[in-house]
Amino acid sequence: MKRHLILLLLLCLLAPSLWAAPDGKALYEAHCSACHQSEGKGGIGLPLTGEILSQLSDDYIAKTIRNGRPGRIMPAFVALSDAQVKAILQYIRSWSNQPAPVYPKLAVKGDPAQGKPLYKKHCQRCHGADGSGEGTGTGVTLSREREFMVMPAALNNPGFQRSASDAMIADIIRRGRKVGGMPAFRKKLTDEQIGDVVAYVRTLKSPPPIRGMREWAGKPAYIMESPYSFEDTVQALRQALTGANFRIFPPRYLEQGLTDEFSVNKKQLGIRFCNFKELYHLLNIDPRMGTVLPCRINVLERNGKVLLVSPNVVEVARLFNNRELLEVAVIMEEIILGVMEEATL
Repeated sequence: MKRHLILLLLLCLLAPSLWAAPDGKALYEAHCSACHQSEGKGGIGLPLTGEILSQLSDDYIAKTIRNGRPGRIMPAFVALSDAQVKAILQYIRSWSNQPAPVYPKLAVKGDPAQGKPLYKKHCQRCHGADGSGEGTGTGVTLSREREFMVMPAALNNPGFQRSASDAMIADIIRRGRKVGGMPAFRKKLTDEQIGDVVAYVRTLKSPPPIRGMREWAGKPAYIMESPYSFEDTVQALRQALTGANFRIFPPRYLEQGLTDEFSVNKKQLGIRFCNFKELYHLLNIDPRMGTVLPCRINVLERNGKVLLVSPNVVEVARLFNNRELLEVAVIMEEIILGVMEEATL
C-alpha cells in the first residue's frame, strides 16, 4: 500500500512535464534559429515573414521540416515527433496575423511540353536550367557573392518536390514573392500557362548522387599498411605529398598536448598538409569546411605493423550537405589515396 502511494505521488509530481505540450519556441531556437534567425528574420535560411508565410501552407512547412532539402543546407528533422513539429509550426504562425493558406491537393492540369519554353523564358535565369537554383554552394552567406536577397528555390530538390503542392507552386508563380524578388506572373501568363509551367517543374529531377571510390564508401578513414619501417614511411609520405604539390606543416604526435612530453607515443605521428589554392576553393564553397582542415595523414606503428590512416574526405564532406563541396571531395579523395599508395609502394 505504501509503495502504491509513493508511485502515485511521483506520478503527480511528474505529470506536468509528462503531459505538457512541446515548447515550440524552445524547439525553434534549438533547431531552426541558427539559419532562420529569431522570429524568422532570415539569414542563411529563408526569412519567414508574414508575406512569405501567407503563401506557405501548414502542410508544406511541416513536410519541409520533415524532408529538409537534400544537398542543400536545410536538414531533415526526422527525429522530431509529430507533436514537436506541430509546436514549431504553431510558433512560426504566431509571427503572422494572417491565416495559413489551404491549397487543394489535386494536381494542377498542365502540359510539360508547353511549360518548358515558358520556364526557359521566365524562370531559368533565377532557378537554373535544371531547376537547381542559380549560382553555386548552399546559400551560406559568406560562401559566395550573390545577387539575390533570398536564394531562389531549388525546384528540382526532392525535398521541395515532396513538400510543395501543385496549387502552392501555381499561387507563388501567380502572385510572385516580393521579399525574394520574384515577380508576379498573373498579368504575363494565363492560368493555363501557369499550369503548364507547374507541370514542367514536376519533371525536374535532382542530379544523381555523387559517389566516391566504392571500396571506401561509408568507411570513416582510409587505412593502408606500409611495407617499410615507421621512419622510412614518414619520409616516403613526405616525398609523396611534396610531389603532389602540397605544403607540409610541422608534424605533431597524436598524443601531443594530451599527456606529458615523456609519455607521448612517438610512433603515432600526424603529417599535416595543404594546397592553399584548393583550401581557398573549399572555403569559398563552404566556410564551415575550415573546421576540418588542413588535411592530415597519420602514421602509426602498432603490433609490428606500420599504418597510414587519414579521414575519409568524402564522408566528411557529406556532413555539410553541399553537392559542390562533395564534388571537390571526390577529387581530393583520389589525390589523397594516390599519395598514400605512392608512399607504400
